[in-house]
Amino acid sequence: MLEILLVFAGGGLGALARWWLSSVVQKYTTPFFPWGTLAVNLLGSLLLGFIMGASRLYGVFTREQRLLLATGFAGGFTTFSTFSYETFMLLAESPLYGLTNIALNVLGGLAAVYLGIVAARVIYTRP
Repeated sequence: MLEILLVFAGGGLGALARWWLSSVVQKYTTPFFPWGTLAVNLLGSLLLGFIMGASRLYGVFTREQRLLLATGFAGGFTTFSTFSYETFMLLAESPLYGLTNIALNVLGGLAAVYLGIVAARVIYTRP
């Protein structure tokens, strides 16, 4: 039960932080590029890399702290951080798997967005 509460609390705080930071950055930059999203993705990747690197290399964070900060906060802040970390690890261990992960996530994500838009049009277009 504690694990669920840690992920829940961290995820909620991460989602609020994502909304706030993205809004602030976007407010002060050009509206023609998603600078807020880029800032969140890069900061989230940095945060997750730090937490997992410190944990794996130096044993700094406990399992519960990783659940709160990495799974919860960083996961709620941006799932891109998870994608970045997992891809980095795959590239280090097997470049082919790393490149495959990039291709499947990026191209698959774009295809999924397209299919979602098509589904919305089918469902909501009035005859």
